[in-house]
Amino acid sequence: MGPNGCGKSTLIRTLAGLQQPIEGTIPKKDERTVAVVLTDRIQSPHMTVSELIVFGRYPYLGWDLKLSEKDKAIVNECIDVVRVRHLIDKKINELSDGQMQMVMIARALAQDTPVLLLDEPTAHLDLNNRLEIMNLLRKLAREKNKAILLATHELDLALQTADSVWLANGNSIKKGAPKISFSMDHSTKCSSLKVMI
Repeated sequence: MGPNGCGKSTLIRTLAGLQQPIEGTIPKKDERTVAVVLTDRIQSPHMTVSELIVFGRYPYLGWDLKLSEKDKAIVNECIDVVRVRHLIDKKINELSDGQMQMVMIARALAQDTPVLLLDEPTAHLDLNNRLEIMNLLRKLAREKNKAILLATHELDLALQTADSVWLANGNSIKKGAPKISFSMDHSTKCSSLKVMI
């Protein structure tokens, strides 16, 4: 978390190997290790939602690019988990920004990697879908033993679902477990909400 321009997206892209680090090195990764969801919109007007989600399985396919029954089962499970079954026959240029975000998350899940990096995964989503995605990511981390790092401006949702929060401010990062405390000053009848990291 942090203000615009503090480097959240840069960190995600660097960890994903999409850009060079400013200093130091990042171990080499492949598409079976890290899946990434960025905010960039895919420009392929004739591609269907189903075809885009199937792209998540490409690192596992042979030279003939034929989906196995296991690949199909994983794709179908991801479609159902993210609840985009009603969209699978649509062209991706027919989707709203929120629908596209859900589809991109389904594609990343279909990639079935131990690490999932997401840049603003709840952007463009309504409140119900924001809650659903954050809870889904928490469930995946717990039940599928995935390491999930996401950049977000959703302070309330991050505090409810994250195991750890990194708060970027200028050139420093504070890290810690999210804690919320609520207090009431009875003399002024004012309440305050404090977020501790």
